[in-house]
Amino acid sequence: MRLSRSRQISSSKKEKKLSKKNIKLSYETVMVKKDRKILWQCIEKPTGSIICESFFREDVDKITKHQNKHRQWEPNGGVVKFLTLGKIDDQ
Repeated sequence: MRLSRSRQISSSKKEKKLSKKNIKLSYETVMVKKDRKILWQCIEKPTGSIICESFFREDVDKITKHQNKHRQWEPNGGVVKFLTLGKIDDQ
């Protein structure tokens, strides 16, 4: 059974959709001062999303190492917005 012409998806359009989100992600641990407290954050690069935030560096390092090893959000172009704590401004 053949689909109508309006329902057929060309392979070039499909490839373009995949190539937009095919970016190399990396995660790093950053120290931040907030209200006289020192906090550690896991930052996703190049999107600048804050993945987690904790007082203890070990907790954040564990998440950073896991994300750098498995890169489970790379096909989606990064962690989805509602799971992040916000964005960080690149200086």
